[in-house]
Amino acid sequence: MVIVDVLQISQAPSAQHWLGTDPFGRDVLTDVVAGTHSLLTLSLPAALLTSLLGILLGAAVGTWGNSELQAPRLVLGVVAACAVLALLMPAAQLPWWIAAAALGGFTVSHIKQRAVAIPADSLLQFSIAFLGSVPRLLLVLLLAAVHGPSTSWLIGLLALTCWPATARLVRAQVMQARQQGFVEAAYAAGLSEGRVLLRHVLPNVWAPLRAALPLNLATCIALQTTLAFLGVGLSPERSDWGRTLAVARLEPSAWWLVLGAAVPLAATTLALHVLLPKKSTRK
Repeated sequence: MVIVDVLQISQAPSAQHWLGTDPFGRDVLTDVVAGTHSLLTLSLPAALLTSLLGILLGAAVGTWGNSELQAPRLVLGVVAACAVLALLMPAAQLPWWIAAAALGGFTVSHIKQRAVAIPADSLLQFSIAFLGSVPRLLLVLLLAAVHGPSTSWLIGLLALTCWPATARLVRAQVMQARQQGFVEAAYAAGLSEGRVLLRHVLPNVWAPLRAALPLNLATCIALQTTLAFLGVGLSPERSDWGRTLAVARLEPSAWWLVLGAAVPLAATTLALHVLLPKKSTRK
């Protein structure tokens, strides 16, 4: 519920209200400062999760490719059976334990205990192509609209839609590093795949990865602000720069509303791009 202060509606900037007031009589500067809470509790965790997810997926695919990651065929069969069970349960209306026992018994009796290669690289490329073919904003809007306002849901949603760029970068860097002589020497010395990845590959591809977090944070801030502007994903009482911009539509002549939210948003985005590593100019 929004409380309207009729005596302070849409006042221009003054000594009492440095950035003026909005059409509800609220102080714009207070809303802008409170909007940074969304940046720290929503966009920043989403960017960290996005970077972590992209690094893990890109490193795993760059290391194992399409043939080196293997799993018992029995495990894959059980996973497939569970997926079929999840799809059929709403229509079948069977007790879950009966359906699970039936599918599990069928899987165990027909699948031999042999390992099969998991095409991790192909799966990653398909996921990246799918997320790239669908407009990100449209996908986020659709997924955010099917769930009630929730910070954790929105953080997970931003992470699940923003990881492809980081994963693609890490995959390329890991595949390039694996061709270097010191990595081949580490494998020849008998080091495990995980130790080679953590001790020799990732430290040598860290320089390009420094750009991942600022770029992911800028992307998450842009998406979060857009969702807040459209009134999707956040609880109504939560302040956000996008909501401040949305309120400006109620009073088109209140230029201070747009200025108050647009300046910190632009300044934050520019500051994040300043943090990007510079290319070396040495020859």
